[in-house]
Amino acid sequence: VILPWNFVTNASDFWMYKFRNISAPYDYSFEHKTPLQAHIFGAFSVASSFPSLVAVYLGTLFNHKIRQETRNILGFSLCIAFFAVLTGFVKVNTDNWQVEFFILAVILVALLNVFVSWLQGGVMGLATLLPSDYMHNLVIGMAVGGLFASILQIICLMGHTDPTTAALAYFLCAIFVFVVALACFVFMLSTDYFIHSMKHPEASIQSMVTFSELEVTVSPLLVLRKVWPQALSALYIMGVTQAVFPAVTVLVVSSNVGSGSLWTGRLFLPLCCYLLFNTGDLCGRIACSYLPLNEKHEKVVLFLSLARTVFIPLFMLCNAHPRHYLPVIFDSDVAFVLMMTVFAFTNGYLLCASMLQVSRKVETYLQERAGFLMCSAIMTGLTIGGFLTVLLVKLL
Repeated sequence: VILPWNFVTNASDFWMYKFRNISAPYDYSFEHKTPLQAHIFGAFSVASSFPSLVAVYLGTLFNHKIRQETRNILGFSLCIAFFAVLTGFVKVNTDNWQVEFFILAVILVALLNVFVSWLQGGVMGLATLLPSDYMHNLVIGMAVGGLFASILQIICLMGHTDPTTAALAYFLCAIFVFVVALACFVFMLSTDYFIHSMKHPEASIQSMVTFSELEVTVSPLLVLRKVWPQALSALYIMGVTQAVFPAVTVLVVSSNVGSGSLWTGRLFLPLCCYLLFNTGDLCGRIACSYLPLNEKHEKVVLFLSLARTVFIPLFMLCNAHPRHYLPVIFDSDVAFVLMMTVFAFTNGYLLCASMLQVSRKVETYLQERAGFLMCSAIMTGLTIGGFLTVLLVKLL
């Protein structure tokens, strides 16, 4: 469900090319960035977060008025339409209207994340109605999607030296993946197990409460009182992550960028930023299944989530450019890789732990609403982190 966002952000080579200095040869090392190059990912973070937050909150209040199947199929379809539009601009020469294309790209990304938020809320709501293992698999699947997007981007870059050709292949693959995912979702709706699982919670509700009592029982505030430690943890985890990744980390250049090597130049960010983050994130989520922190350790998860704040100044003191105020303390590639590894692992582990605690903590008839509340907490964190991103880039 977060694969569309991963495809957009992983295409850093494409965005850097679109907003390059057209009066000079294209700099594959990205050491000297234009203002548009420096701020594109910060703009994406802000433009995507707030509309998504509004969409998720509205979904939390009104999701019961639209069938789950309709919401999710609509979300898939709109994501496919977005990437079709974006793919159409890949080969269009935007050199003479870079600012206008910058604005258009930000608007398109904002719309994309509204669609994704509908889809994410619907899928999480479905997962909470199933056994807790399904929520764990969903959380792991999100990380696998990010890893898949990173690997595909590296393959496209290695196969094509022209940034627009690589981006065209990349976005066409994205459309294909979304079409396959939509087909799989439609097929899932017709399976006997899914139909039985969807009917079972309704029977539980009817056997426990009357219709008039149901309106009080499923109040968002009641559910929030039950899961506030997990919701706060998820909010803070995503807020810290969004604050520096990718808007700040994408500005980091290798200390050996002058060597002319492909690995310290064009492939440095795809490997040491995107691929490493998604790999570490996935490992953290898998580790959570073997070394879980159940609901008895909810305060531990909350404390560790707050402790991740330290990554904000650490990444800002790495070799990120352009910068005007802060010194570079950690100019070593090894230091950046170590920070990214721990940053990614803790993101995956703690987020997975908080999501699993929710699915085990609330009663069956409250699980769908709890899933939407957790989705709202995640989007709130992303929104806060998105606005913080703009400030952090300015402070470099």
